[in-house]
Formats: sequence, C-alpha cells, structure tokens
Amino acid sequence: MRTWTMLACGMGLASTLSVAGVFDITATIHGKSSSISLDSADDSINILETPSIRSFFAGYQGTEVVSAEINFRGVPIKMAYPTANSTKLVLEVPSINLNQSFIGATRDESEKMMGDFIKKNPQFLEAFLKTSVKLSPVDPVAGNPNSLMSRAVTQDSQAMWLGSGARSGGTGSSNTFGLGVVYGHFVSDAVGAAKSMSSDGFTLPLTYSRQFDEANHELLVNIPLGYTTVDGSTAYDASLSAVYRYPVQPNWVVAVSGGARITGSKDLAGGGWMTSLGLSSNYTWQGEGWSLSLGNMVGYYKVMRVKYDNTTISPDVANTVFRNGLLFSWDTPWSLLDTPLTIEAFVIDTRYTGTELFSNYQDEIGITFGTKRSLSAREADLRAGFSYITGEHLNGFKANFGAWF
Repeated sequence: MRTWTMLACGMGLASTLSVAGVFDITATIHGKSSSISLDSADDSINILETPSIRSFFAGYQGTEVVSAEINFRGVPIKMAYPTANSTKLVLEVPSINLNQSFIGATRDESEKMMGDFIKKNPQFLEAFLKTSVKLSPVDPVAGNPNSLMSRAVTQDSQAMWLGSGARSGGTGSSNTFGLGVVYGHFVSDAVGAAKSMSSDGFTLPLTYSRQFDEANHELLVNIPLGYTTVDGSTAYDASLSAVYRYPVQPNWVVAVSGGARITGSKDLAGGGWMTSLGLSSNYTWQGEGWSLSLGNMVGYYKVMRVKYDNTTISPDVANTVFRNGLLFSWDTPWSLLDTPLTIEAFVIDTRYTGTELFSNYQDEIGITFGTKRSLSAREADLRAGFSYITGEHLNGFKANFGAWF
C-alpha cells in the first residue's frame, strides 16, 4: 500500500482533503468524519486496515466502531466494524443487494477474508461488473465513449462505411496501410452516487487494407491501441478485427466485421475482453462536386468469460448496437500535391440495447478536411477532423488525424 497523506489528527472534529481521484471515501469514528479522494482501487478497498484508519484518526486503537463509505467510481460501497471490541466486518453493495459479514480471529484476518471474497467470488465479480457499466461514468469496459465497447463500435462503423482511402478498381489488387491518432475528452453528469468525472482517451488506429479489382471491394485488418486517463487513474486497451466490404452496386457497399478486444486497468479495478460481429450498409448519392452518404450499422458486442487467479468470471454484459449516420462531402477549390481537397460534415446517432449502460445513446456531429474520397480516385487519403458528442449523462469532443498510404 502506498504512503497515505495525513488527513486529520485524532482530536479533529472533521476534515476533508480534495484530491483528484475517482474513489471518494468518508471514514467515521466516534461521530467524527474525514474524507479523501483516491486514484487507486486497492487503496480504497483497504481503507479499514489499521494503518489506513490511523492516517485519518491517529488515536485509533483497532477496537472501536468504525465505518467507511466508498464511492467506487460511481458505485456506492459501505464497510464497517459495527460493534466495538469485535472482529465482525460488514460489506454492503446496495446496487447488487449484497450484505456480507466476515468474522476472523482478528480484524486483520477479517479484512483478509473480505479481500479474498472480493477477488475470488465469481458471483460477486459478475454482479459488480454489470452494475459498474450501469452506474460508473468511467468504466473501462462499457458505458462511456472512452470505454472499450464504445471505441469498438466507432472503429467498426468507420471501417465498414468508409474503408480505406483508396477505393477504386483497377488492374490487379493493391495494398494500403493506415495510421492515425484520435483524442477524446468527455465529461459526465453527476448521476446517482456518481459525481461528474472527466476522461481523456488516446487511440492509435493501425490498419491494413487489401483492395481487390472492383471498386470498394476490400478486406481490412484493424489493430487499434488505446490509452485512457481518469483523474490520475489509467486504462489500456487493444483490438484485433477484420472487415470485408463488397460493392453490391457502384454506389452501394455492404460490409461485415468481426473482432476481439481487451482492456484492463489496475487503478480502476476493471477490465475484460469482448467479441463482436457487425453488419453495415453505405449508400452514396453522387453529384457534381458533392456527395451524400447514408451509413447504417448493427453490431453485437459481448463481454466474454475470463479466468483470473483460478476464478472464472462470466459477465452478463452484451449489447446490440444500432449506429446510423449521414455524411455530406463537397469539393473545395484547393488541392494538396495535385489531389483535390474536400470538406465533410457528418451526423451520427448511436443506440445501445441489451445490458443497461451509464450512457445508452450518443449523438455526434462533426467536420473533417482532407483529400477527396472519390469513387474514381486511387490516391492515399489524408484527413483531419473534429466532432462534438452529446448523449445520455455526458458530453465531449473528439479530434482526429489519419492517413492511408
């Protein structure tokens, strides 16, 4: 356990330390309370250990009545020694109807019993993961735009709708590679026990495209890497997915996708891996100097069984996602290296059904600037863009830059 900052002396009536963190804790003893905000899940769960309580209350002897209320990134947790001179430790998680007692020979042993329960009880872990994606605005698995599921939906739809930057047919197949960077900043509303929180996410999209003879006929392999920060806590994710695009007509492309993703965060005490399947359609109306594309997508995203430390967890988290968008593009009088430049404006609506999430829908409106996505062009695509996102209990923005070559 890391070194604690002294929050209050034993004689103080109450004190509060406002430190950025996603775990808010209020400890109470002898009617006196003290609070702290932490960025580590381990530190918050270990709050009733004697050294931790003494950092709040220097006179703590290890036998008094003591309680702690933890806002575990939006999920309320209560822990207490409700009786003086007793080793009975009570853990409550109201959102999953849990009230569990642990009685060891000493309070230290009771705390070890609780720790083993939290880390090794599959029913508890499965229920907690499901309530976390519903109540927490910063869960790394699902429920917010910087989560693994939301990033997967965005990446799949973009690949299925737009493909690579080189979309024409020709004599023989060709290969292109894509890379870029995406930054997303989101702020959640204060909802229920969850305070307003902000997260910053960075994604590095890496893509390979194999284009076949016919225009818009291609196979893409995506390997995006992601990194998210939340008030000092960090999370990481990685994906592997494939997309096959087929032109039913010159202006109508259908696509299928499949993938596997993984995320984890020791700080946030969350993680998992998921699989996905998707189907999409992209229909384009072409005019003189302009085009209008209608994109529709449906995808299924499921968090899969995982085994950790000899404990098998089967989270009941699965969502069918509907994503629909319009993209309007118009030519500009400018060019880059003899390649015409265009401006694109788009609006996208995303709806999640199935497991209830913190944010079940989002709307995005944005603009991009770059080389022309012409049905008859074969040059590499180069684009930069910005979008604003608003949805259930949150809002934010994304900025991106990408290139195909």
